[in-house]
Amino acid sequence: MHALNVIVNMSLILPYQFEPESDPENIDEEDRVEPVQARLLKDVLQWCTCGNCDKMPTEVENICCNEIQKVCQRMMQIADPPTYMVHHPGFEANCLNPYTLQNINNIYKADYGRVRRRTEEERFHYVAYRSFVSWCWGYLGQHVRVVILSCVVRQICQHFPDPAGQYAGFRPPLD
Repeated sequence: MHALNVIVNMSLILPYQFEPESDPENIDEEDRVEPVQARLLKDVLQWCTCGNCDKMPTEVENICCNEIQKVCQRMMQIADPPTYMVHHPGFEANCLNPYTLQNINNIYKADYGRVRRRTEEERFHYVAYRSFVSWCWGYLGQHVRVVILSCVVRQICQHFPDPAGQYAGFRPPLD
């Protein structure tokens, strides 16, 4: 009889019932993104919530500005938040203004050495990406990279096009 009670009581044991529940604010941004390859197979409008995303060549690059907490925080800092990042008044000033980018290039050169890009447009293209990341995330540390949103990539590429039309896309750091 005792063995039967043990078996019955064991069936009432539920896994993880004493584990804390997850807090939606503490879930990593990667956990919110759809499974691998899901977005490459879908139309942009099925996953884009801002209405301004472009289809990017790799799964990891297909991400909407409304999915990234740091970007949303930046957009919500102004009284009338934009619907997507490139409409934020600070975007043009920080990422597309050539005078700002000249200054950022000088700061980069002082800290890390010369940017290894041939033309001024290529340097501005590179520095604009860095400026966007710094503006939204702050200093990330050496070899730490984040994916840049498709609307931001599109604007930077339009303002500072590569003469050969070659774009590398997101490359994770080499450990």
